Amino acid sequence: MSKTKKEILEKLKNLGRPLNLDELQQALSIEKKNLRKVLRSMIISGDIVKLKSGKYALTDDLNLHTGYVDGHPDGYAFFVPEKEDMQDLFIPPKRLNGAVHKDRVAIKIEKFKGKEEAHVVKILERGFKRIVGRVEKSKYFAYVVPFVKKFYGDIYIPNRFSKKLKTDDVVVADIIQYPEKGKNAEGKIAKKLGSLSDKGIENKIVMEKYEYKRKFPKDVTKELHEKSKALFENPGERKDLTGLFTVTIDGESARDFDDAVSIKSYDNGGYKLYVHIADVAHYVQPDSNLDREAYNRATSVYFPEFAIPMLPEKLSNDLCSLKPRVKRLTLTAEIDYDSYGNRTSSNIYQSVIRSNYRLTYDIAYKYIIKEEIPKNKKLSKLLDDSAALAELLIKRRRKQGTIDFDLPEVEFLFDDNGDLYDLKPLERNIAHRLIEHFMIEANEAVSEFLEKKIDTSIFRIHDSPDPAKINEFVQTCKRFGVDVKTPDEITPKNIQRISSLIENSQFSYILSSLLVRTMQKAVYSTDNIGHFGLSSESYTHFTSPIRRYPDMIVHRLLKKLLYNYDFKPTKKFMNEAAEHSSVMEKQEEEAEREIRQYKKLRFLEAHIDDVFDCHINRVASSGIFVFLPKMLLTGFLSISNIDDDYYVFDPENEYLVGKNSKKMYRIGDVLKVSVDRINYDYLEVDFKLA
Repeated sequence: MSKTKKEILEKLKNLGRPLNLDELQQALSIEKKNLRKVLRSMIISGDIVKLKSGKYALTDDLNLHTGYVDGHPDGYAFFVPEKEDMQDLFIPPKRLNGAVHKDRVAIKIEKFKGKEEAHVVKILERGFKRIVGRVEKSKYFAYVVPFVKKFYGDIYIPNRFSKKLKTDDVVVADIIQYPEKGKNAEGKIAKKLGSLSDKGIENKIVMEKYEYKRKFPKDVTKELHEKSKALFENPGERKDLTGLFTVTIDGESARDFDDAVSIKSYDNGGYKLYVHIADVAHYVQPDSNLDREAYNRATSVYFPEFAIPMLPEKLSNDLCSLKPRVKRLTLTAEIDYDSYGNRTSSNIYQSVIRSNYRLTYDIAYKYIIKEEIPKNKKLSKLLDDSAALAELLIKRRRKQGTIDFDLPEVEFLFDDNGDLYDLKPLERNIAHRLIEHFMIEANEAVSEFLEKKIDTSIFRIHDSPDPAKINEFVQTCKRFGVDVKTPDEITPKNIQRISSLIENSQFSYILSSLLVRTMQKAVYSTDNIGHFGLSSESYTHFTSPIRRYPDMIVHRLLKKLLYNYDFKPTKKFMNEAAEHSSVMEKQEEEAEREIRQYKKLRFLEAHIDDVFDCHINRVASSGIFVFLPKMLLTGFLSISNIDDDYYVFDPENEYLVGKNSKKMYRIGDVLKVSVDRINYDYLEVDFKLA
């Protein structure tokens, strides 16, 4: 905190009353221009608020709390406090005081009918300055319907800004006036992205919403072009592993190959595993233009058709991509195991490799289960040894309590014209598992090494879940007919047991997804509290520096420690980098979830008359929520679309029952449905009985 900020806080505290600008200037002898600048930053940080009188007051003196608005489409919201030990609070619509979803606010707590509520006193910072949305046009004006479900209300576009607009145009609107006294927000059009019916418009919508750019600034590409060749030709001290048989195993549509593996087996049943990771830090020098851009992006983002990379393609798809039959610079984690799969030693060093094969998970799986036999005997042995070691690792980690959430993802299938023609759940097999476990082993070994050797590192941490959420989940399992007991103690082993029990249920995907939601979010931190889900005392991210900035920091720490790499991070930088990476990772997950939902709805729109198998996963008085296993998609079937009887909701037993027929709709029932309505504004789909 600056000296001026401290002086302002002390003066307000000592005098015990709000002060205006002139009073503060006289008391502190600071130039007004500089004083205003400091006061603005203190309002944004939440230390003070500016009252309607123009005076400044301490938030603590006014018993105010700072945090964020989590909006709801029905007009009310919740206050999410910045204080970790404070609970979320309900904000009634009339107490939002012009605040909307994502705004940072100061609130006071008041009681209504015995319950605490948040009332917004001051908007400290606006969460949205522009909105991506769909146009609804009238003769004299237009509205933009935001593609943000939690942003309550449309944005009014005056006639002078809306003359050229048409209904269902997709636009970016700058907000020029925020909602107040019952009036909608007002905006002007910044750019038009196209029409809602345009092919690929969903990609533009999500990229614009999250401010993603596929192209890199000119200074970044220029710097990379000028320096990359010289860096490649000057690799520094390295162990030559080009004679070691090495493969990459990735998905069919993988766009970057930043990890490769080699393995040796011994007569005593032990193994030596080599995990080779692209040496991205060799090319991305600290504080360079390339580094600053990578820091800002923090992570790559994967859309079904393309990637928005953290690093330019010259690196991500070329120099740092571990392609077969070409030399590549790497960092290698060499790990020794006994016959039980226990790590006995590890060694980390700079290396150069030449991958022998680029395998996909499907091909590797066929080779491992002997559905096909590779012509190369070295490849066959590598896969056999890898599968055997993976089984030992899985057994060992299961014993120590690692939780394996085996959640399939949807694979999107596109034709040569880029049109989505099908989608299906992508199941994991032993090929996926062996790579996942090898990467976990390398991450853990590196984390333990750094924790012993240096004062400050970046860890991947995962806190234990809230017992109340676990108890609520257990009750949900019972409603699905799965007998699960609330554990006496929340430990990884006990959660693992619950996960195993639901694994064989026909509702495994739904229940596993719900179990994941009871977990805390894994984040990056310089304070190591361990990783609950992996039952690991020390864990980091080392294996994906092409697509994750924290991995690159970890590489730099290793290279600084082992090879005097020029990297002098402060504790402040490390904390900020960990926090920024966590925020950007959360945004990336939201964007990827959103674009995948768009694609699913586009597919349904193209198959509007098709019949889909589904089962009921929740029942409410307004209708039933159904789950389509083919698409891993949840939709809604309104009670008004079940018209063969009058149905009433039994809340105690959670089913709908027909008044005359006594026909019931219960959790787990299998139905056939077709599409009734698709809502792109909220990314939702309503079904009807087929």
